[in-house]
Amino acid sequence: MKKLPKILKRIIKKKTFSLNSITNQSDWRGGLKIDYRITMVKAREEDYYEHLTPMNNQWGSISVNLKVKGMVQMRARYSENKMLVEIGKATKTTKSYWGGYETKYDSLWGSQVNKQVRREIRKKVHKDVLDFLKLLGCSTDSWDGGIKIGTISWEK
Repeated sequence: MKKLPKILKRIIKKKTFSLNSITNQSDWRGGLKIDYRITMVKAREEDYYEHLTPMNNQWGSISVNLKVKGMVQMRARYSENKMLVEIGKATKTTKSYWGGYETKYDSLWGSQVNKQVRREIRKKVHKDVLDFLKLLGCSTDSWDGGIKIGTISWEK
């Protein structure tokens, strides 16, 4: 974000997007009802090359970080109904004795809910973020648009 004009920085940080996939019945996983915003946009190699910015990154990729708040559908057992849980509580991990991290099992998301939810957010949000950044002139010529969604953190 350091190499973008100030006005673009303000526009990017103020814009919030919404995603509601709870009513989508074609997905066997739980749905998401989230609001998210972009917190960081930068060309991947901009630390190494002075002339590179997200606006003139022809064949490279653009890294994007997101802040997310909202709800996620979960189900403790297979026979129960789906319920909405705050996304920060649903993806909470605890440090184990052996140095790893433990999560609770969920019948919709599997054993690593924190990773599965983030993967689903990346998949569903990619097109909207790509279109928004393309509108602002931050795009590449690569076949997939060159946008890589990196860190996803939770807002309170």
